[in-house]
Amino acid sequence: MSNRIYGSDNEPLKIQFITDIHHYSRKVGTEGKAYEKAESKSQKVIKDTDLVLNEAWNILCEDKSTDIVVVAGDTTRDGEIDSHKEVIDMLHALQKRGKRVYVITATHDFRDGGVADGYVGDEVVKVPAVENRQDLWDMYYDFGPSEAIATHRESMSYVVQLAPGYRLFALNDDTNFKPEGESGSGFSDDCMAWIMEQLRDAQEHDQYVIAMTHHPMIAPSPFYAIIGKGDMQRNHETTREIFADAGLHCMLTGHTHIHDISYVTTEKGNRFYDIACGAAIGCPPTMRTVVFDPKNAKIDVDTIMIKNVPGMDTDGKPFDEYMKGFFFGMIGEVIWAMGNDIDRLAEMTPAFSIPGEKVKKLGWLIKPIGKFLNKLTFKKAWRLCKKESGLKKEDIADIADKRVVDLILELVQNLYCGDSPYGPDTREYKLTCGVLNVIDSFLDTIHLNIGKFLKGATSVRGLVEPLLWNPGYCDAKATLPLYPIYDDENPAPAEMFEEKHFDDPVKKSKKGPLVLTCLILAVLLVIAVLVLIVIGIIALIKAIVAAFTTAALFGLLF
Repeated sequence: MSNRIYGSDNEPLKIQFITDIHHYSRKVGTEGKAYEKAESKSQKVIKDTDLVLNEAWNILCEDKSTDIVVVAGDTTRDGEIDSHKEVIDMLHALQKRGKRVYVITATHDFRDGGVADGYVGDEVVKVPAVENRQDLWDMYYDFGPSEAIATHRESMSYVVQLAPGYRLFALNDDTNFKPEGESGSGFSDDCMAWIMEQLRDAQEHDQYVIAMTHHPMIAPSPFYAIIGKGDMQRNHETTREIFADAGLHCMLTGHTHIHDISYVTTEKGNRFYDIACGAAIGCPPTMRTVVFDPKNAKIDVDTIMIKNVPGMDTDGKPFDEYMKGFFFGMIGEVIWAMGNDIDRLAEMTPAFSIPGEKVKKLGWLIKPIGKFLNKLTFKKAWRLCKKESGLKKEDIADIADKRVVDLILELVQNLYCGDSPYGPDTREYKLTCGVLNVIDSFLDTIHLNIGKFLKGATSVRGLVEPLLWNPGYCDAKATLPLYPIYDDENPAPAEMFEEKHFDDPVKKSKKGPLVLTCLILAVLLVIAVLVLIVIGIIALIKAIVAAFTTAALFGLLF
């Protein structure tokens, strides 16, 4: 292996990255109760996608420093024929304005059975959709495949010579493509062999490889890795390891609608980045610019925020703020449903890549938690974890009556928008982690492994803490260092394996036994109350029976 970065003599190359545009044709239906119900469960705008994308195109074309645009899948809402026709026209228009456009398709671009949902008044109707995913290759042939120097037709992946010294690997990992009879997104053995062959060829010609696929190869948070595990790329842990050790440094991804930059380091010390972009028509409404600079051993990543959409009613707010409110309201309804309506919750969670059936199965656990959360204030939370948090009453005086639910709403919103702001020095961090430590202590006391319910989870705090703060690279704007390929002949330096030191400001909790005792006493109290009620009812029945018996005797005697 080489001890240098491939393409290290290249001049920097800038590209524009957009994903999950989910275009929806107005011909499919935008009025009536049926449409309104569908919109209420969506995390993104639907009927106004044409307006949003028109503005996105304008923003992209204003930047004359690059002519390269890559689109990482989900071009339509659900594969509607009318939606495809319109988005293809839009992409052709983008080309006419001087952009080179490279597209892969994904799971929302076709439908088994060839039909998708449309809306007429109160009715959900069926409209024509792309049925055979292979048809998408010809439909989007002008946006990448026509320039391909190599193709893997079965997976609909291709390689193009993007610029001198740079090759683009457009890798289609479609979820509905089931290699070797397995479910889930990813690459078949044959496709992987092709990718590795193309990677070796690129390296033989000293080409730096830029790669995009649709599904995430690194979870944006431990929480997502568990609840959205089915949306992760098939065999992603193994695949990213293979890629990194073979010299593929990063992957541009979509699907999650989460704006995130994550990385892993392999056992050999090789770094792999997953640069995810939010959906342009969702929250956050973003695109990215990415500058690949192997000459200076770095990748510069920046964010483009869509702030104004002419023609769209945003209640007088910038588009990004409007979408936050739209999204925030939906998340608020989700948390309300957790404590009050599990069926409604199950209807809504697929918009967040959480299967409704999983929600129903865990309803017995979710509902009491939801009821508790909806009533919880910062003051009540502080009482649970005074010692653990290290906070005094006066420290939280100004936020004592604030609802914890509002913080939860913000954290979920920040998961999607990136860069959660509550670091270890904040009250919010100390209070939240204090409560979580108490919960984990209780679970340890009853020997309940959360991993039995949420595969891969080790603790409640481990799931939630990354939603509070981002100890890694800034998700919006970052410079990512590039390294040569490390192997047995060129071993990685120790610094590649070093973990950042962290002084935990929150103490571990020993309240588990106390919480268990309180719960036992509470249960016993409830049982005692129920017993007293039963005894009272029996006594009342006896008294009534005795009264009727006495009355009857008097009737017989007199």
